[in-house]
Formats: sequence, structure tokens, C-alpha cells
Amino acid sequence: MILGTRIKEEREKHSMTQNELARELNVSRQAISKWELGTAYPDIERLIQISDFFNVSLDSLIKGDQNLKQSIIIDDHSSSDFWYFMNRKGWILAIIIIFFLWMMVVVAFG
Repeated sequence: MILGTRIKEEREKHSMTQNELARELNVSRQAISKWELGTAYPDIERLIQISDFFNVSLDSLIKGDQNLKQSIIIDDHSSSDFWYFMNRKGWILAIIIIFFLWMMVVVAFG
């Protein structure tokens, strides 16, 4: 487990105990232990906090950790999902604006 090893390396490099790091990150000592042993992963907010605290890049923390890569869920919408496509491209907003403009014209000149 690359991530757990990296967290432990950085913690030890800074001469910190698991308790000290846990207090700094506002988590339990058990959470730190689980991360270092590879039985659990920190959430993305904690990863950013760890990266900032140790002044290392996120890339250097997680790169090469295949288990972490597999645990990340990617929001994969196919192009056939019409409403997702319309929403992502801003067409829904454009359609709503055109509809209201048309309604204003109908009411004004109706």
C-alpha cells in the first residue's frame, strides 16, 4: 500500500506520533493507524489536508497506489444520457431563457 507507507514516512520524517498527527488532522489515532496499515483510506478532504500539512503534492502521496485507484468511483455518464448532456453543455439554461423570452413576446403582443 503506497498511500499508507507515504503517510507513515512523512509522519516519521516530522518526528510525529500517530496521536499527534491525529490531533492535527482532527481524526482518531485509530484512523491514522488504519491508513498506515492500508485497511482504510482517508477521504479526499483529508488527503488534501495531509498534503498541505506535510507540504507534499497529492500526486506524491497517491501515485502508484493501485488499490486506491480502484476504490475511486468515477462519475461516468454516457453520451446517450440526454439530460446529463444537456445540463453539462448549458442547453437546459438556454432553452429556459428562450422559453421565457417567447412567453414575454406572446403576453406582450398576444
